[in-house]
Amino acid sequence: MSDLPLDLVEEILSRVPATSVKRLRSTCKRWKAIFKDERFIEKHLSKAPKESMVLMLKGDRVCPVSVNLNVAPPAMEFEGALGLKDSQSSLEEVDIVDVFYCDLLLCNTKDCRLVVWNPCLGETTWIPGKTVYKVYSRFTLGYIQNNKSCRSYKILRWWGYFSKTQFEIYEFSSDSWRVLKDVGFDRAIDIQYHGYRSGASSLKGNTYWVATDTKEHYEFILCFDFTAEGFKRLRLPLFQIHGEVTLSVGREEQLSALKRSFDRSKIEMWVTNKKIDIESELLWSKSYIVDLPIFSYPFDIFTSLLIDAEKKVSLCCNICILSRGNLVKVYTIGEDGEYYTETPSQCWVSHNSRPVIFNYVPSLFQIK
Repeated sequence: MSDLPLDLVEEILSRVPATSVKRLRSTCKRWKAIFKDERFIEKHLSKAPKESMVLMLKGDRVCPVSVNLNVAPPAMEFEGALGLKDSQSSLEEVDIVDVFYCDLLLCNTKDCRLVVWNPCLGETTWIPGKTVYKVYSRFTLGYIQNNKSCRSYKILRWWGYFSKTQFEIYEFSSDSWRVLKDVGFDRAIDIQYHGYRSGASSLKGNTYWVATDTKEHYEFILCFDFTAEGFKRLRLPLFQIHGEVTLSVGREEQLSALKRSFDRSKIEMWVTNKKIDIESELLWSKSYIVDLPIFSYPFDIFTSLLIDAEKKVSLCCNICILSRGNLVKVYTIGEDGEYYTETPSQCWVSHNSRPVIFNYVPSLFQIK
C-alpha cells in the first residue's frame, strides 16, 4: 500500500474496526501521522464498523462481560480484567473505585487520583490536581465539537451539597482547572449520586443525571451542557409506578430509564427517540414493563443498568446489602417476565465503590 495515494490509504483505514486498525499505527511514519490526525479519528468513528462490548467495574477492576442476547435467557460470562497501569510503576495496576464513560474512560482511583484511559489503545493521561481530590468530589467527562468537527474534551468536577455546591472545569488544551460560576444549578436541586444511588450517564458529549427538585418535590433529568458550560432541566417519562429511577445510555445512543416500585417487584423501562436535542424536550416511549418477585428493597440497590431496546432485554447491576458485606450481582430481565437470570459477580465492594455496567465502543480517540 506504500504506492497508494495518501487520501486513498486514509479512506481504507477509516473503514477498519478500531481493535484491528490499532495494530497498524507503527507500520511507518506516514501511517502514524494519519492516526494522530483528529480529522481522521472522527472519520474513522463515522465509517468503521462499531465493535460494541459490555464493560463492568467489578470490584476495583474493569472487566469485559460476554453477553449473548440471541438465546433466552441470555448467556453471560465475566472475562479477564483490563489492567490499568500505574503512572508511577508500569508493573503495578491501580485500584479503581468509579468509572465514567464518554468515548474514553474517566477513572477515579482508590488513592484519589484521576486518569483518562483508552483501553483500546492502552493509553492513559493522568490529570493533575493542586492536592489530592476531596473524598466527596464527583467527576464526569464530556466534549465540545469545534469548527473542524474535532472533539475537545473537558472534565467537570463538583463537590459539596445544595447551596454550597461548587464546580470546576478541567481543559486538556490548557492543562488547568478553572472555577465555574452561574451554571444554573440552584440549591433546590439534589443530584442522585449519594451512596449507591444512580450515577451519571454521557450521551453525545453531555452528562445526564436523575435529580430531584426538593422544593417542588418532583424528579427530572439534569443535563450539563459542556459547550454552554451550564445545566438544563429535561423531563423524565410519565411513569405509571412510584419508585426509584435509574438512568443509562443504550446501544443506539438513546437514554434509557428504569423505574422500580418501592412496594412490589415491578420495574418499568423507557427509552428516548434516537435524536437527542438538549434544546428541546426529550421524547420517550415505553419499552416494556416487568412484574417479578425478585427484589427486596432496600436490601437490593440498583447502581446501573444497560437496556437493549431492540431485543427487549435489560442488564441490571445491583448491590445486595448482606450481613457479611455488599455483594455485587448482575440480572438479565426479559420483556413481560419472559425470563430472569441472576449472575453473582463473586466480588464484594466497599461503601466507596459503585459497580457500573456500560456499553463500550473501542475507538482511536486520544487525549493530547
